[in-house]
Amino acid sequence: MRWDWHTWGRYRQIAEILGRHGFFFVLDSLGLSRHLPWGWRMRQSPAPSIDARWPERLRLVLADLGPTYIKLGQLASTRSDVLPPDVVQSLEHLQDDVPPFDFAEVTGILASEWGADYSTLVEHVDPEPLAAASIGQVHRARLADGRAIVVKVRRPGIVEQSEADFRILRTLAELAEHRWPWAQEAQLTEVVEELISALREEMDFTIEARNTDTGRANLTDSDEVVVPEVIWSLTRSSVLVLEDLPGEKITDGAALARTGREPRQLARTLVAVIYRQIFEQGFFHADPHPGNIHLDAEGRLIFLDWGLVGVLSRVMRHHSVDLVLGLAQGDSELVADALMAMNGNRWQTDRMRLIRDIERLRHRYYEAQLGSFPVGQALSDIFRVARRHHLQVPSEYLLLARTAVILDGVVRQLDPAFSLVELGKPMALELIRQRLDPRNWLGPALGAGRRSLASFMALPGELERTLATLSRGEVRIVLEHRNMDHILWHWEKLANRIALSFLLGAVVLGTAWVVRRQQLTHLPGLPFGTYAFVVTLVLAAGLFLAAVRRGRL
Repeated sequence: MRWDWHTWGRYRQIAEILGRHGFFFVLDSLGLSRHLPWGWRMRQSPAPSIDARWPERLRLVLADLGPTYIKLGQLASTRSDVLPPDVVQSLEHLQDDVPPFDFAEVTGILASEWGADYSTLVEHVDPEPLAAASIGQVHRARLADGRAIVVKVRRPGIVEQSEADFRILRTLAELAEHRWPWAQEAQLTEVVEELISALREEMDFTIEARNTDTGRANLTDSDEVVVPEVIWSLTRSSVLVLEDLPGEKITDGAALARTGREPRQLARTLVAVIYRQIFEQGFFHADPHPGNIHLDAEGRLIFLDWGLVGVLSRVMRHHSVDLVLGLAQGDSELVADALMAMNGNRWQTDRMRLIRDIERLRHRYYEAQLGSFPVGQALSDIFRVARRHHLQVPSEYLLLARTAVILDGVVRQLDPAFSLVELGKPMALELIRQRLDPRNWLGPALGAGRRSLASFMALPGELERTLATLSRGEVRIVLEHRNMDHILWHWEKLANRIALSFLLGAVVLGTAWVVRRQQLTHLPGLPFGTYAFVVTLVLAAGLFLAAVRRGRL
């Protein structure tokens, strides 16, 4: 990793914030204590500055670290398979509580992207931001032809700051995997890479623009849903321009009253639209909270902010239907089979043990009344069970579970008695019926048959090459060492302890021998033996501190 003063300063800032909130065990375990001045460490109390449970303090840490970590924390809340439920719940409340940046910076970015004299394109930009978030802020504007638009501008310096933070996060994730077995089991470095990739996509507004275009195309045949049009001629990686669709939050009672929409019917419409996106189109809005789902004057749903979307292949949609049906019907075997089908490592999973663990959730969910069945939470718990059985659930399914949690909360604000299962059951059954229709499975079956035939025709040649390799004695065996880094870490700790013990023993014995014999001359004012003792003791103390700082003792 490339070190510079900015990186060192950022490490110190991270260490101070962790210490301020009482995470000294993290500082010591990851070796971050060395970035703190000794005076600062001596002044601080081991108790956190705010009396709160550690998941809540973790949320405060991310908020204090700034926009990059706020967004990463929000994305991490989708990983319910890795994080404990109380941590996920705390991160879900992580808000983009950041001040707006100055309008002069907004105009500077627009001028660099559109040209210095962009007034021929955009007649007016409202100096007052409509909304400000960790990545960017939104302003209302008006095109030269009079059309109302909204302009989303990326926060200045966020890309450079995020890339620096990404380097630090990778380093800390690697250290955590070496120090903590749970981090290695959770494959923390891979989780961090997924989060970094997702955040990079959110910072590129052209990706959000393409997502918006796809969502608009998929829903264009619906009379009850609208998606804003992308103004591509003005959209850049740091600037997103959309048509302005006025509306109010879907949960706004006054808006419902003005449009005459009945809340229960509106909830059914919203759920039907999301289900269609998930199970039919395989491309869904993954953040359907009230701030992103509005209601226009005609009572239509407005889907805004397509920065976070989920993509499911046809096979993944099939597995999702089986999983949801299994949960709703209390069929543990169907749930287990769906989980194993989602994972490529399913042959190493004990199916009967997995079914038994799923059965333990029966009394919590399966016996619930239909109207109170929490689909999203049930999916999160099921994925956590899958993780315990070493089934690596793809991130798309985890995003689906988070979407279900958010959607469930929104529809219960509209109608507390409404259930996602109530509408989802008949739709899932219809999708299964479509799956059995020969028009839908005949084409894929023929394709699979052609691939199988091609593999069978190639088998003799592959067998001949294998036998030739064996006859030449060129067989290569690859050994995979599992947990070798963890084992070597423990051996290094043992070696450091032995070396320190020998060094301290030598100090004691050598000093005793010098004092006993009294054959060495004295240096001015101090015996030579005392000098040797002090120097050796300092060396031993240095070895001890270095080993403790690196977690190798």
